[in-house]
Amino acid sequence: MIYLGDQLSALKAYSKEATCWLGIKIKGRKTIRNRTGFSCKNSSCNICNGTASIRSGIDQDFRNLFTDDIIKELIVAKPHRLIEINETLQAQFIATAGKTVNIFNTNAKKIFVKSGFKDWFSTDETLGEKWNYRLARLLDKHTCTYCNREYIFIYRNPSGKGVGMVPQFDHWFSKTNFPLLGISFYNLIPSCGTCNTIKSIKELNLLEHLHPYVNPNISSSYEFSYLPITNNDNRIILKNTSLLNNKGIDTVNALNLPLIYKGHSRRELQDLIDLRYKYSENYLNILLEKTFGNLDISKEERYRLIFGIELEEKNHHKKIFSKFKNDIIRDLLSK
Repeated sequence: MIYLGDQLSALKAYSKEATCWLGIKIKGRKTIRNRTGFSCKNSSCNICNGTASIRSGIDQDFRNLFTDDIIKELIVAKPHRLIEINETLQAQFIATAGKTVNIFNTNAKKIFVKSGFKDWFSTDETLGEKWNYRLARLLDKHTCTYCNREYIFIYRNPSGKGVGMVPQFDHWFSKTNFPLLGISFYNLIPSCGTCNTIKSIKELNLLEHLHPYVNPNISSSYEFSYLPITNNDNRIILKNTSLLNNKGIDTVNALNLPLIYKGHSRRELQDLIDLRYKYSENYLNILLEKTFGNLDISKEERYRLIFGIELEEKNHHKKIFSKFKNDIIRDLLSK
């Protein structure tokens, strides 16, 4: 798993349009006739000066829950605060309107999931490139946040037509149970199709699991190792490294990383083991320390050239298998 950081530049660009779009969908445009409508008061705002309009078919009691401040917070708030907002608005809806959580979520799905994530975020190109492409470019992460075993490159047909390639965005708090968070910045995790599919059926929570936007130590909370079965058969395993809790290993298990990596035991893992034991004594160490002779080349560059991976944790996202291979190489060199 990869720590994504605060991503403040991406957040600023995304929130500027997402907040205005959401405000108009919930409250309509602010006009002489609609004095309670939404406006960011920026005369150059593409959204407020565009064609977006209020979302029809929404319960008025549901609309009444949202002040301008709440609308903005739903876009920019960190995960802990997002859960607080979700719980507060649900309780308010039930207490003041006498309606159910099911009605609350039904209305939230219409705006935040159907109109928001599916139509505006993933489909709408009226103001240029779709937001899933734009956000992926702004985040600039090259491999899946969860598994680090698949690239999530961005590609658009130069003609502007046809299907391109873009990361999928997983909702850390699921769209099913938390539709209100459907377009919240810190709830959108760039991932590969495999992990997004697996994660979609898992319900994670901040008490028991680590979040890529919250926990800087998410990558170091667990490590890859291996279990010898026979001379030529070794299995990838994952171990907890935290002395405080099991949140890291519980998260990778929830994401099913042990199963996802199982298929690499006879390929990437075995290649590294062979380098360590099947050639001259400590050949793996020779590769790392002596291959480049007296060339002025850093340890990071040696790892990149020999194994095609990044050594530093902050750069793991740039090359697939960087976390996995670094852990295994460190394990092999210690034996």
